[in-house]
Amino acid sequence: YDQPEKSQDEFYYAAYSKLRQRELYERHFKIIKIVSGIAVLSGNNRHTTARAGEFVFVNRGGFSRIRMYPDKNRPFRMLCLNFTDKFLEKYIQYAIRPAVSNAKVEAFESIYSNVMIEALFSSLDIYARNDAYPDKVLTDLKLRECAHILSLYDPHLLDEMFRKQSGERLSLEEFMNANYMYNAPLERFAELSGRSLSTFRREFEQTFGTTPSKWLIRKRLEVAYKKITEESCRPSDIYWELGFETLSHFSRKFKEQYNMVPSKLFNMHNR
Repeated sequence: YDQPEKSQDEFYYAAYSKLRQRELYERHFKIIKIVSGIAVLSGNNRHTTARAGEFVFVNRGGFSRIRMYPDKNRPFRMLCLNFTDKFLEKYIQYAIRPAVSNAKVEAFESIYSNVMIEALFSSLDIYARNDAYPDKVLTDLKLRECAHILSLYDPHLLDEMFRKQSGERLSLEEFMNANYMYNAPLERFAELSGRSLSTFRREFEQTFGTTPSKWLIRKRLEVAYKKITEESCRPSDIYWELGFETLSHFSRKFKEQYNMVPSKLFNMHNR
């Protein structure tokens, strides 16, 4: 069976009977528990594999990808709590701020299991197994409980949530060169770079001398060309990772730029 996720809700769960892969645009900090199956998360040049029973902290303000693999006899199942801006604004008003940490928090961080977080997510799993969601009051309590557990066991993660402000304005050139491979709408690129859409478009053309859409296609194809010719990557293995929805779309755009389909280029360099 397949249970679609509501990935921006403060609490959501997902279940998939077949391999699924998704791009994620992280507006919120997340705590994820893998109930069954395996999740492979990638983003910001970091890869994390989480197996059944393991917990992962997902940092906010970036693009990432997730591949979700079911077990042979069980679907992939995942539970997630999202720490939204609205929740954090209220929570920070009365919570005791953790000691400031100098530890760098990556795009993904493994969270070591403890009896408190196990108990919290066991209570959430009851809702998921009954295809139900707790109401707003209960969800708020669960988020507070989770934040309290982080303050005891992983205070550097809570400190990250306290100090990392939304809408942080990033260098546009650095941001785009780090995230060109994500097939996101321009509104999401603008939001995660800390700009309005109109400001993003204007600054982009000033910085790169072309429109975002044209630059993204050209950049992805240039990287694809190098991967095929210098790393012997098969077109079928790289198209999704470079932001193309389908292999046929990738092949069509590649031919428009290089006057040959990528499979022909691959064969020329791998005889």
